[in-house]
Amino acid sequence: MVSKIGTIGMHHILSDRTTLHFVEKSSAFIRGRQGGNFLAGIFLCFALAAAAWPARAADLPSKPEPPVFQSPPPAEFSWTGFYAGVNVGGGIDHFAFPYTIGEPGLNNNMEARSGITASGPFGGLQAGYNYELPFFHVVAGFEIDSEVAGIRGQTTVNGTFLSGVPVSATFGSKFEDFGTARVRLGYALGRFLPYLTAGFTYATTETYYSLATPGLFSSGSITETRTGVFPHVGAFGIGLEYAIDSHFTVKAEYFYEFINSRAVLFTPALASTVDFNTRTMYHVGRVGLNYKFDWLSPLAAPVVAKY
Repeated sequence: MVSKIGTIGMHHILSDRTTLHFVEKSSAFIRGRQGGNFLAGIFLCFALAAAAWPARAADLPSKPEPPVFQSPPPAEFSWTGFYAGVNVGGGIDHFAFPYTIGEPGLNNNMEARSGITASGPFGGLQAGYNYELPFFHVVAGFEIDSEVAGIRGQTTVNGTFLSGVPVSATFGSKFEDFGTARVRLGYALGRFLPYLTAGFTYATTETYYSLATPGLFSSGSITETRTGVFPHVGAFGIGLEYAIDSHFTVKAEYFYEFINSRAVLFTPALASTVDFNTRTMYHVGRVGLNYKFDWLSPLAAPVVAKY
């Protein structure tokens, strides 16, 4: 009889209603029995109730899990935007020049050629704007910069006038400051940006001399700011910039800054002249750090929640 009840219980355990119906029948059966059959029936009822509980629990509403927030994949870097930064570097150049020295007296003059090698450090600020075209990864922009420089050089020449009087002269040039306004055109290779650059320049230079002959010493200097238009004045070069993150970039660049030669004439004494040519032409190498602002930059991708 117990076996029969077990078989019936297994068939009715699938739902609460069938389980309840079976328990009622089992209770009637138990009331009509005594002894061992009665105890076996009680045990069977408890077993069936325990077996029915998982089915009941499966129908209960489950507790919802909290939403899982997922950060979007990092957006592709865009070069579009305004930027500003600092730079340091150095410049060097060598140029040859003619000079003429004339002193009062018969045959007291000398003409010859010499050369000056000038070099030194500089540092300054730059600012600009880049726009990355939506096709071909082309980046176009402009940049202005201003530098304080310590580039200088001088040379000393020794000779004699036609009269045989010995003479010693020093000619020098100092690059005090300069700046450029240039366009840039590059090709974006992800976070790398190789580019070409060209534009205009200005420079403030100090040109000086000193002269010594028996019984006479003179010196002088001229400081002037010069600029102009291409092809007499200009700057052009190449560079490579790398984006460290969405805001900071580093760059290294080379350009050639030039202001064509000019004649400088000194008249230190009556009938005395010192005339020589000088120029501002330097090979410039520098590194810089820029901060890219979000102004007019593409919007960053929003953070989304995944449920």
